[in-house]
Amino acid sequence: MAAGAAKGKAGGTRAPSGGRSRPAGTQRRTGGGRAGPAPAAGPWRLRTLALVVALMALHLAINAAGLVPVHFDEAQYWAYGQELAWGYYSKPPLVGFVIRVATDLGGDTPFWLRAASPAAHALIALGVFAIGARLFDGRVGFWAAAGYSLAPGVGVSAMIMSTDPVLMVALAGGLYALIRAGETGDPLWWAAVGLAFGLGFLAKYTMIAFAVGALGYGVFSSRGRDLRGTAIAVAVGLAVVAPNLIWNAANDFATVTHVAEDADPGRGFFNPLKLAEFTGAQLGVIGPVFFLAILAALLRAELWRGDWRMRLLAWQCFPLLLAMIALSFVTRAQPNWAAPAYVAGSVIAARLLVEGGWWRALKAQLAIGAAALAGVVALAWAYAAMPLDLPRAGDPFKKMRLAEPFCALALGAMAEEGAQVLLSDDRRRLSECMFEGALTWDDIAVWNPRLNPQNHHELVATLRPGDERGMLLAVHGGAEKIARHFEEAYEIDAGQFPTHADREIPYQLWFVQGFRGYQLP
Repeated sequence: MAAGAAKGKAGGTRAPSGGRSRPAGTQRRTGGGRAGPAPAAGPWRLRTLALVVALMALHLAINAAGLVPVHFDEAQYWAYGQELAWGYYSKPPLVGFVIRVATDLGGDTPFWLRAASPAAHALIALGVFAIGARLFDGRVGFWAAAGYSLAPGVGVSAMIMSTDPVLMVALAGGLYALIRAGETGDPLWWAAVGLAFGLGFLAKYTMIAFAVGALGYGVFSSRGRDLRGTAIAVAVGLAVVAPNLIWNAANDFATVTHVAEDADPGRGFFNPLKLAEFTGAQLGVIGPVFFLAILAALLRAELWRGDWRMRLLAWQCFPLLLAMIALSFVTRAQPNWAAPAYVAGSVIAARLLVEGGWWRALKAQLAIGAAALAGVVALAWAYAAMPLDLPRAGDPFKKMRLAEPFCALALGAMAEEGAQVLLSDDRRRLSECMFEGALTWDDIAVWNPRLNPQNHHELVATLRPGDERGMLLAVHGGAEKIARHFEEAYEIDAGQFPTHADREIPYQLWFVQGFRGYQLP
């Protein structure tokens, strides 16, 4: 994290990487249009705050309407929070902590499960504004924050709870702290850089991209380097992440292994269709206008080679974005994996478009995002009101319609039979039913004949030989093969439940007791 700390004035502040000073109140040209006087940050700050608060209130209202079913990842993160630890098999611990705090405050409801997501996106937008206004001016900061806040992917992300918003709050804070540390050399700002990195790392390991970008900028781009400040940031960052590293060491580096397996190109190294799919999806994640502007900035190196501010942002955007694009080609990459690149990317896009006077394009970014949000909400409302009358193909949350009917059947049978444990071979259904029924980790068991954990449920709740508790076995199929491993077993119910007009899901419910082991004599 060796950002520069060269002396010199840039817009009334000290330039982190050197470069010629410019008079306060002027913009530096980076090409693509005429630069006029830099607007004062104050009015733009108020506009940004008003927009961000209004959108946060809208997202909270949408979540309060209960239009979106709980995703199994959300339920899994909720389950993490029920047994706080410094690590989990597939994720670092911070998202579980955040959900635990929110649900302790308001209750174990979908609204409180997701309450932190709209708030996090609001903080990210304010961080984007602060970065843009600090490096350039209030106008760039406003358009960067507005373009980010109304990006289609952000609108959808605010409807669910995931690791990305938590990570990106830390990333935005870390980037702003890095700028201030470079300007002032203040050890407190360098400590803030390390703290932000540590918290981001505890949210998602993608935060490593922030450190890589800061290191790359410091080594290859900056004119002045603050080795003492870098050492402070590294020391604080390591202190924050140390508990998670210790947890991993005590658990055979389970999370690290999972991340490596997730990126394993088991299906070959040449996937042009996946590349096209991932790249196209980015038009929806950050919005077509901003994504194309980011690509234009990437291809026009003169825009950032001669400007330390653009180089700093480029190091925080382009390496991660290009890495995810490459990963999608050699194996696979989920569209949201590139999302952290759009903290700096939003400022890059806004700077390019504002400098070029592309006002219609900027307004189009906001209009497209608003239209996308309205469309998703309309579809969510329609499917929440009458899912069994509509086809699955048009449902934006189609994969999330199984939890409520499946868990209603399973939890109801569990109560009727007096079963102590819910048993399944599917961690997704177990996660959902844990949330729906407020079950603890002691209330579930995972069918795992491999006895080799592949997820956190198998790590902490694998069914072991000699377990004599009465269990409600709930699966989509194959119950008979599992039931024969118990001393007592009988079928309670089986059939199919509908999720849409054209979709039915099979289920089987059995009562089992007296587990004899995975290897029968």
